[in-house]
Amino acid sequence: MAIEAGISAPDFTLASHENEPITLSELRGNPVVLVFHPLSFTGG
Repeated sequence: MAIEAGISAPDFTLASHENEPITLSELRGNPVVLVFHPLSFTGG
């Protein structure tokens, strides 16, 4: 699934580096960089 520049990402919640939940919509109005590493932690 390709997302074009300027398109809003769907809302999601993930654990922070401190194991606290962070929801994307809570960061609205702030710069956010999303990085996806499809092969991280898979051994491949």
